[in-house]
Amino acid sequence: MNRGKKATIIFLVIMILFFVNLNTDLFRSIISGNIESITSILGDNKAFTLFITFMIMLVHNTFPVIPLFLVILINNTLFGFQLGIVWSILTSILCAIIVFLSIRYVLQDFVLKKVNLSNISKVEQSGLWYVFGARIFPFAPTSIINGVSGVSTIQLPYFIIATALGNITIFFVYTLIQAGLLSQGFNEYVTGIIILSGFIVYYYFKKVTLRKKN
Repeated sequence: MNRGKKATIIFLVIMILFFVNLNTDLFRSIISGNIESITSILGDNKAFTLFITFMIMLVHNTFPVIPLFLVILINNTLFGFQLGIVWSILTSILCAIIVFLSIRYVLQDFVLKKVNLSNISKVEQSGLWYVFGARIFPFAPTSIINGVSGVSTIQLPYFIIATALGNITIFFVYTLIQAGLLSQGFNEYVTGIIILSGFIVYYYFKKVTLRKKN
């Protein structure tokens, strides 16, 4: 990897550390889920709010310290549900790519010592569908998915496609929950159908892919 790319990745890591240290009160409010405090600290500065929410997503994709549900809630609260989910999806994909490339070309040796080798083999066997399945599973840490994918042999385009499809599915479900739509019986069924459809698509295409390989 050339020096320019390494320097860029190192700069991004420094940005994360700088963000956490400089905005201690804000970071504490984020970790505790204090939405009112976050809104108060950010104020009406849209550019600053966009930067901070991007950094929140970057931290989420790098370290398992901020739950995904909370990240989406912050964006939906600050930008509204429609713009919030769009911003969440865009930043999540971009940040996942940043972490993926950082691990693959700079931090691979370090991450290899921390991850389970069996998880790496699963990614390499199923590729796109393993990443997609992990994305729509609510309890799979985003940072772990990025780390395992980065040290595996999965190609970047497949990683991006799986991340986009998985995030769109689970982000939409989370947004429905946060919007309070589950209080109505009909919407409970709609959400259930969305989740079920995601799993059906995942297992169907996974079987098709494995058959083609065999």
